[in-house]
Amino acid sequence: MKRQRKSDADRISHLPDDVIQRILAFLPVKDAAKTATLSKQWQRNWGANTQLVFDGSFGRIAEEGNYASNESKLMFQIYKALLVRDAPITKFVLKIPGLRRPSPDINLLVHFLAKKSVQELALIFSDDEFNDGHPKIGREMPSALFSACQLKSLTLQDCDISAAPSCFLGFSKLTHLELTNVNVESSFYSDFLPKCPLLQDLKLFICDSDAVESHLKAELVAPSLRVFESNVWNVCFKHTPLLSVVSIAPVDDRKYCKQSDFDVYSPDIVAAFASLPAIQQLTVGSELLQFFATGSVPFMLPTHLHQLKVLKLRNILLYRSLEARVLLCLIMSSPNLLKLTIEPGYVASLPPSEVIDSLQLLLEAEDHPTASCFQCLEEFRISAIDGTQVELDLLRFVLATAPQLLRMFIEPAKELDLSKRHNLLKELIRYERASKQAEVIYISDDEGDT
Repeated sequence: MKRQRKSDADRISHLPDDVIQRILAFLPVKDAAKTATLSKQWQRNWGANTQLVFDGSFGRIAEEGNYASNESKLMFQIYKALLVRDAPITKFVLKIPGLRRPSPDINLLVHFLAKKSVQELALIFSDDEFNDGHPKIGREMPSALFSACQLKSLTLQDCDISAAPSCFLGFSKLTHLELTNVNVESSFYSDFLPKCPLLQDLKLFICDSDAVESHLKAELVAPSLRVFESNVWNVCFKHTPLLSVVSIAPVDDRKYCKQSDFDVYSPDIVAAFASLPAIQQLTVGSELLQFFATGSVPFMLPTHLHQLKVLKLRNILLYRSLEARVLLCLIMSSPNLLKLTIEPGYVASLPPSEVIDSLQLLLEAEDHPTASCFQCLEEFRISAIDGTQVELDLLRFVLATAPQLLRMFIEPAKELDLSKRHNLLKELIRYERASKQAEVIYISDDEGDT
């Protein structure tokens, strides 16, 4: 019996290495480090663990006391965990609350990880220092970052990326790149991205609108890219044959730009979409809509977007004639569209020459048939509507020309009073429907779905 108890008591120290590695993978790094005291086998496996995640469970930078001292204590613990490893580090995540942008300690850490052939690297900083309402961005990642040639995934937040050194040969294995609240040099497009030939997923969010507008006619060359999410609305898709998901978020939904703001860009909607032959999902915000609207907008693109299935337009000014033309151009050029979402925007005033009272008049002014534009549409969503004639024309247009429509979601503006909401419902009931199975779902905070 004593021998059996001894065996049972020591069973955890003699688990197979693969089981121990799986256990360590699910433990927070602070707890995983403590397992080294269980036995020499656990100690060996802890030292062989190639994936390290330092987040809030590991520690945090205290708000009180000396920041440098608090940071040094945490970095000392991180270095202790790194120095017991002889094998390459495949994954390293640093996401400690309160940790600010790169410091000398962080620079040394990046240099060490580059030598360890790190494959997945995430450095998430907390930038809570402000200057005139904008985050201070001025501390660059060390050049050692460019020597991490084994990188497959790189995530950075709240730091700067300087121009790559002349000896930079590229990240030949990089497939995922996520940059949030960053500044990048203009050479990022011309020198850095072309040296990432396998890049499939790019998320690029510049820290403020002034920095975004400085990316004048930046050319995106990424032959393997499939997903692009950004707030850089003036990027030019030069060579992106596989790009299927594009999401251009507005820098500021409240910002309205005059036509003269875009004169320097010479927007060309035809050329832009000719470079996106594989586009399947498209989300665009206010700046991009205004950007295209100031150029020449045809009623229909010469090259149809046959692959486009999902289209979302954010903060579009439906009652502005030029932006309404962009909307119609994209709709008429997408014969296989399945889902359309529109989030109308609003500004206090526009020049009378830019305002339209009826979308129907704009449709009738064009010598093109519209009956076949929504042949595949299954779902339509529109939010924050207040019952203007332009909005009603759009609803009537969709219902009358979408034979496969299953659901139409309508959400009125919060400030729309009850009587106007009822009038909107009465109008909807009167409209003819090309689809017998179409269900109109009226979303109201007060009344629920009807």
